[in-house]
Amino acid sequence: MQLSTLLLVVTGILTLLSGIAVYGGSKKQERKAAKYFTLSTLATAGWGLSIAAFMALTPENVGMEHIVIFGVYGFGLFVSLPMFAYLMHSSLLGKIFAWILTLGAMFMCGALLYDHSLLYSGVTLSPEGNSVSIVDGWYYIAYSIFLIISTSVSMFALMYRIKKARSKAVKTGFAILLVSMGIGGTCSLIFDVILPRMRYDLIWVGPFLLGFSMIAFYYATLRYKMISLSGRWLKILSYAIMICAAAIIYMIIFYIVFTALFKVPNPSTSIFVLNFIMIVIVLLLFPVINELTTFTNSLIHTNQVDLAYIVKKLNSMTTNTNLNELSEFLADHMHFTYIGLIVDGKLYGSSALPLSGSELSTITKLKKNPTANIWQELSDPVKEIFDRSDLMAVAELNDAKGKAFGQILVGKPLGKMSFERKDLVQIEMVINLVAAMIDTKAK
Repeated sequence: MQLSTLLLVVTGILTLLSGIAVYGGSKKQERKAAKYFTLSTLATAGWGLSIAAFMALTPENVGMEHIVIFGVYGFGLFVSLPMFAYLMHSSLLGKIFAWILTLGAMFMCGALLYDHSLLYSGVTLSPEGNSVSIVDGWYYIAYSIFLIISTSVSMFALMYRIKKARSKAVKTGFAILLVSMGIGGTCSLIFDVILPRMRYDLIWVGPFLLGFSMIAFYYATLRYKMISLSGRWLKILSYAIMICAAAIIYMIIFYIVFTALFKVPNPSTSIFVLNFIMIVIVLLLFPVINELTTFTNSLIHTNQVDLAYIVKKLNSMTTNTNLNELSEFLADHMHFTYIGLIVDGKLYGSSALPLSGSELSTITKLKKNPTANIWQELSDPVKEIFDRSDLMAVAELNDAKGKAFGQILVGKPLGKMSFERKDLVQIEMVINLVAAMIDTKAK
């Protein structure tokens, strides 16, 4: 299997899955329009897969070439039509023109099905590469003009939608589609309309780039919230599409580097497949690797706090989290020698702290420092307790109404000689989130 065949197969499948995901993630009132985009991805995938099937034919497959070639040119006629309908579905003039183009495409398909000699006079199947002998007659001229018209009107429809779009996100999403489809459409006209009469081995470039442009638009719909991934299956599907799209880009880079270094024109199929599987595995493991890296960095860099990681982990914790474990997590990642939570008169700490009942009662009676937000003012008896226990500060835990229901004890910062204001500000943000978690759990 050549790299071009593998790219067409994978891109075709991903293109179709992108269309399904857009339809599944669209709002109810947008489903009618989304189905046209899905049909466009179906036609593009069918076009690319038909070309991949033709490129994979061997001399032993004689008799199948006519069916496959009909798929190549039949799907090619319908690639831009659903896209135009998707962009102009709310316009009466757009609907009429879409129907005219559809009838034209059906006529062209019917003529080709009736007599394939209108398009080609022969087919060559050989190990050096398969090709079709194009007939320079009225059919191919009409076919070429039809593709130019359908591609052009889709581009003009995109420009119209960008101009009329009220949302900046929608405007940006359609702009990405315009650029990517402009590249893909232009290459399709060059490699699938002009060059096939001279070089047929490059017909895969057009559907590959056009399919990738639709995947790029799907990314834009995710990036700019044009669709909603409410279902779990949509999230999994979207992740798989993006992973495989990244793997395709890697495979192209790998092919360029491999051929440049080893001067091998076509690496074996096993090399392609093995590399594709390995990069997919690596990309699938990337979230785990990233999580481990972030976790490690959060622990070892004691002179700085990875606030984003802490907030992310706290948001992911359930309301049933053990308070001792929560205290230990905060102490480890906020880089303090000790964190303790006083809730309902009981102390939950990152480590054992020898405080008597009377000392704990004294701490719970502290008053709020009027100039320090949630931080409390230390009395002389509490200062003595803190000095003996290596504690530095204490803050209130407030519920949703701003009423204090507990306290948090903070030990000395690790890796620093003093307790800076920056530390107070950072831990204050975390304390408010912790208070909300404990308050929710209590309810």
